[in-house]
Amino acid sequence: MTHRRSGFALMAALWLVVLVGITGYELSVRSRARRLAIANSLEAVQAKGAAEAASQTAQAVLALLLKQNQADPWRQLTGFRADTSSFGDERAMARVVDVGSLLQINRASEDDIRRLLAALPLDAGDADRLAQCIMDWKDADNARRGRGAERDDYLVMGARVLPPNATVASIEDLRNVNGVTSALYARFSLYVTVHGSGKINVNSAPRVVLRSLAGLTDEAIDVLLATRQSTRPIRSMEELMQRVSSGSRAALLNAGSELAGKIIFDTRQVLIESDGWVVGSPVRSHMSVVVERSGDAMNIVASHVVR
Repeated sequence: MTHRRSGFALMAALWLVVLVGITGYELSVRSRARRLAIANSLEAVQAKGAAEAASQTAQAVLALLLKQNQADPWRQLTGFRADTSSFGDERAMARVVDVGSLLQINRASEDDIRRLLAALPLDAGDADRLAQCIMDWKDADNARRGRGAERDDYLVMGARVLPPNATVASIEDLRNVNGVTSALYARFSLYVTVHGSGKINVNSAPRVVLRSLAGLTDEAIDVLLATRQSTRPIRSMEELMQRVSSGSRAALLNAGSELAGKIIFDTRQVLIESDGWVVGSPVRSHMSVVVERSGDAMNIVASHVVR
């Protein structure tokens, strides 16, 4: 009996040692996880602060340019990417883009999207099908266009994401549209945005975006692109008509009020995109701000921060 009791006591002692070890290990793991969570939270705050600082610096430059009384004060700054800035261990980078140089996907018509896709270039049939799929994705109903795709089609395909039947919140959402491959998205996403009024600045938009506009012939586009290198780019539809042949002039006239309501000749809204991070940390913060000018005043019309 004495030996049996001694055996039980030894086993109990061994189990106690194991239990203490497991408990200690668990507490150590939890403590480490808490320390990492706290560190990540602090680094997230630092990254966000760095992104905000870069954005505010860009806004200050834009405000300063407004005071110079130029015809198009933000013209030379759009497309600008600042060098990486340092704030101790924090790093940040900002980019300024003319919103009018891109096609606003939520305000674009099916024809606008079709023309842009064809200009990538994309086969006319594929451009037509994809334009209908994008319109079905963002319109408010479940009525399927002839070559488009709606909720039931995505369910049959086993898609993980279904059409929201609402405005596109982020250009990345278009990855989920039927027919949009990774390769196509990489090209298409360069020319579209969810920001802005939808009016295209013909003095900053690239050729692909200009081709989305009805009435602009290749000749008219060539004229617009050529005059950007001068000190005075084209400032009105009338001036553009004077620079092109009778055929291109007729095309502009035929587009009429549709074209006039979709174009501008100067930079009025810009998107400031800034990224912030801490050296050695995987945590990143991205901030986007849309600012608009009216005379010599500047207003923030949209702001979004993504950790």
